[in-house]
Amino acid sequence: MIQLGISDISKNPSLIDKVDDLVEILNKKTKEVKGVFIPRELLSNFDAIFKEIEYKNFVKRNHAIQNESNEDDTLLDGLDDRY
Repeated sequence: MIQLGISDISKNPSLIDKVDDLVEILNKKTKEVKGVFIPRELLSNFDAIFKEIEYKNFVKRNHAIQNESNEDDTLLDGLDDRY
């Protein structure tokens, strides 16, 4: 895997056109990886991985929604007081 700095890419965007391997895009100051570049030819090799990531993100987003209580008990409390 090749490593390219963000500044290298911003100074010379044509570097991406010349790459035919996976590339880690990193911030050279902090050494933090900010992203990964996958050439179009290799994309089909990652289909199953992308689907798994999308599914896990879907479950994560919907888990938060599912745990929220949408019921409002105030209406029932008011009806119970009447009787």
